[in-house]
Amino acid sequence: TFEDLAIPYLIGGSWALTVWAGPRFTHDIDIVVDLPLERIPAFCARFPADEFLIDAQAMRAQFRVPDSPSGGMYSFLHIPTGLKIDLFPLRPNDPVQRAAFARRVAMPLLGDQAGMVATAQDLLIQKVRWWQAGGRASERQFRDCVNLLLTDRSRPTPQIHPDAVEQIMRTLPRTTHEAWRILWEAADQAWQQSQVPPPDAAPPGLPPPTR
Repeated sequence: TFEDLAIPYLIGGSWALTVWAGPRFTHDIDIVVDLPLERIPAFCARFPADEFLIDAQAMRAQFRVPDSPSGGMYSFLHIPTGLKIDLFPLRPNDPVQRAAFARRVAMPLLGDQAGMVATAQDLLIQKVRWWQAGGRASERQFRDCVNLLLTDRSRPTPQIHPDAVEQIMRTLPRTTHEAWRILWEAADQAWQQSQVPPPDAAPPGLPPPTR
């Protein structure tokens, strides 16, 4: 629908995580959209009322406040499956989000069906921000960030560059930068532990490796 209507979009969250770090069970899809308010009725009209719970007026009300704590998110539901689609308006006052939107890439999602997703590095930054915004209470977001970092270290060509992430994090609130450092250290510790062979794998005559 986005492509039919020429509406720029960016898939993030768990669906983008599936592209970069493997599948994770989810009941929702997170999508950032560059959708003008006046085009919302045409967008909503594409989703039949007997299959989707969607309301153009409610969506416009949410999109009018993109800088609210919810990020202007509007959710609608696919009734037969219970799948929830969370739409976030592209925020004019969020340079980090806008830069990620500009860097989005086309990747296969369902068979040969491709979609525009966040890069691995931008997805990591997004999830660090979400983890901090939730008071660092979400174990799921914590695991996702660590998983992204560990998976990327195993790639022949890394997609995540810690120095670049560090530079971006320094432009964000101090607490978000601190959250990034905590996640980086957790991932680094997990990586170091994964590289230590078990004691019985040590060559004869050598002491077992220490952790």
